[in-house]
Amino acid sequence: MDFSSLKGFELGKLVLSSGLLHSSWNKISELRASRAHQVQTPGLGIKIFQETKYTVVVFVAPPINITCPLNSASTLLSGTKDQNPFHFLCSEKISSFSLHTPAFQLFVSAYNNNLLHLKSKLLRLLESKEHVIITGAALGGSVASLFTLWLLETVEPTLKRPLCITFGSPLIGDAKLQQILENSLRNSCFLHVAYASQTPINTDFKPFGTFLICFDSECISIDDPEAVMELLGGANAVDQIDYGQVLARLDQTVMEDSRLMIDDVITRMEERAEKKKLRYDQLKKLNDIKISMIYIEWYKKKSKMEKTGYYDRFKTHLASSVSPFDIDIEKRKKEVNDYWRSLVEEVEKKPQSEKSLLKTRSLFSGNNYRRMVEPLDIAEYYHNGGREYITSGRSRHYVMLEKWFKEEKIEPVRCVKRDLSDLLTFDSCFWSEVEEALMVIKSLKRQDGEREVLLRKLVRFEEYVWEMIRKREVSPEIFLEKSSFMKWWKEYKEIIKGFDSSDFTKFMNTRMYESYGQAC
Repeated sequence: MDFSSLKGFELGKLVLSSGLLHSSWNKISELRASRAHQVQTPGLGIKIFQETKYTVVVFVAPPINITCPLNSASTLLSGTKDQNPFHFLCSEKISSFSLHTPAFQLFVSAYNNNLLHLKSKLLRLLESKEHVIITGAALGGSVASLFTLWLLETVEPTLKRPLCITFGSPLIGDAKLQQILENSLRNSCFLHVAYASQTPINTDFKPFGTFLICFDSECISIDDPEAVMELLGGANAVDQIDYGQVLARLDQTVMEDSRLMIDDVITRMEERAEKKKLRYDQLKKLNDIKISMIYIEWYKKKSKMEKTGYYDRFKTHLASSVSPFDIDIEKRKKEVNDYWRSLVEEVEKKPQSEKSLLKTRSLFSGNNYRRMVEPLDIAEYYHNGGREYITSGRSRHYVMLEKWFKEEKIEPVRCVKRDLSDLLTFDSCFWSEVEEALMVIKSLKRQDGEREVLLRKLVRFEEYVWEMIRKREVSPEIFLEKSSFMKWWKEYKEIIKGFDSSDFTKFMNTRMYESYGQAC
């Protein structure tokens, strides 16, 4: 069974009834006992136990004393692979996080000598459909968790994932790491067994994964991080707990998902659960958003029939409402914007290695949305008196959608015979460039600024437009009689009269634009 497919409560119940906890603890005890008879047992101990149905990897570490300042210290990690072995967990939004220093130091000390070889061996086992359990107690469990996170990065999605079981281990990461793992498949690969009053808790570190919290003869399995922090206490000697005895006392029939909880903790869990229900599945929601996109597309076509582009129609609507249809489009614009902002935020929270699938699934829809809807946001921005939209007004989610699409290096279709009547202008910021060019013309008329500087800006805009026309990357809508672009052209033509010998001015003066985009 792939443990990563189980809910927190189901995972705890299954593992407890399967005997895996007893088996894991027995092997930890065995390795600890063998190291106790050795003269010197510094550093990390690792042993592989090959069972009939699964392989168990045990990590043991020297005892810890949480009164020592070092044992509550954290190490900040960021940067590249060379600087951070967990670099793949970083995202564009969360570029750094902190780990429990003692656990991280032990991990690093064994990285080159033992862990690289162990990782290769376990990957081969997983590829052969073998179940792998990684376990450890106290600080050994913390290192086991770090190793599992590191291993999961190279486990193919089609393979069974390993299960990490820890006993009474210190929490290993800060709130940023918890946030990274919150919506990650990795989160479901961890089961932490913790005795309620004897597990060290440092508020600088936060839980992730599922917790099987044990009382005298009862236990509860939960994956609510805040409830975990509320239920766990603290101790100064975590290595003294015999989890063999704890497990022996447990009555499996009393394990429930909530009935053993203190009333106020239950209430807070239920409140948080209600909030989580409000988080919709973004990819499923995409189908609903497509309906609003269809309405906006129809708005675009209807505007064209009235000899004005949808950009200028929307701008007119903002100045004085035209019809209920225009008001509805404003609402639908907000709906799709809220959706895509939320989706981009979710993608940015994902580890680099996990967000590619979500990006790919929504890549073309996101690009189409950006090119269709951003012009409406630009219209609203300049209607409200904005300037320099690209640097001062553009929403981050548009920037990221454009960036991700360009990263795929998808070459657009530019067939010279293709009809472009339904084309969306490639550069979704085109209309902001038009608005800025119109402002330059106003400045020229008012003699507000150095004339040569203003003229150079207009020439640069002309070159920008001509390049898009030449590459067939601009919608024929810009040439509609009532468009802002044609307004700019009429003004610009008067300014450069007598100096209009460029390819662009010939194209416009000879009205070649009237046949632009028509199928050959």
